[in-house]
Amino acid sequence: MNGVDIPRVVRRGSRLFNRGRYLDAQALWEESWRTAPTEARAFLEALVQLAGGFHLRRRRGGMRGAEHLMSQALVTLEDYRPAAHGLDVDALLNEFGDYVEWVRSLGRPHRFADGLRIPRLRAA
Repeated sequence: MNGVDIPRVVRRGSRLFNRGRYLDAQALWEESWRTAPTEARAFLEALVQLAGGFHLRRRRGGMRGAEHLMSQALVTLEDYRPAAHGLDVDALLNEFGDYVEWVRSLGRPHRFADGLRIPRLRAA
């Protein structure tokens, strides 16, 4: 049995993510992914992708790469409905899916509007 407490790591990363510290959340989840049990690795990898996508979008003005990372994360997280490791996956998929669609429709970075529209990760 591995010593990684996945729900605790998800909570800590979610707090960082919800404060806009996407790179810090990504680093935390990625470090945990390296030593996580096999059954939790895809879940953590999806969170790494989600945080990476938001970092690209918000801090670097990325479009296609950010959209791709976020979309890949959402596809992987479909397998974890309705909730996993203390995270409300249904809410995440609905709200972040809407955000990704909005990003696609916008077609360009818009730092102010992005900041107002980014959903928050929610506990289950």
